[in-house]
Amino acid sequence: MAKITFSLEELTQILISNELLRGEILRPKVDGERIHFVIKTNSFILPYIPASLGYLGFSDNQAIFELTIVSSYLNKAVSRFKQQILQFKLPLCMRLEYPKIFVDVDKLLEEKNIRSIRVKDISFKDGEFTIITCNT
Repeated sequence: MAKITFSLEELTQILISNELLRGEILRPKVDGERIHFVIKTNSFILPYIPASLGYLGFSDNQAIFELTIVSSYLNKAVSRFKQQILQFKLPLCMRLEYPKIFVDVDKLLEEKNIRSIRVKDISFKDGEFTIITCNT
């Protein structure tokens, strides 16, 4: 068993460095316990949507995040057009059920060719992610 701890800033840098944030996610920055960024859409009506992401928890090998649209005006528009606007390409390990994003940790590890490790728990406290692993 291993315990790995990252600050939210470090985790964001890891995501950027390993190209886990797609081209649709622009200008990520950490503010408090959330990651703020801009979503580039395929819509001519709203080509860019300011958003933030916060960690909710870990359950059934799924890391669960909450996607928040920053502007109340855009939030109303997105709720009306969310099917068309939020059709950006997610990796196979992710699923969007607005406002939640689910990350299948097993699929993520498989996509990155990481073997013989299973994530047992992920916690977020005081600005730090702690990932607890165990052997498979």
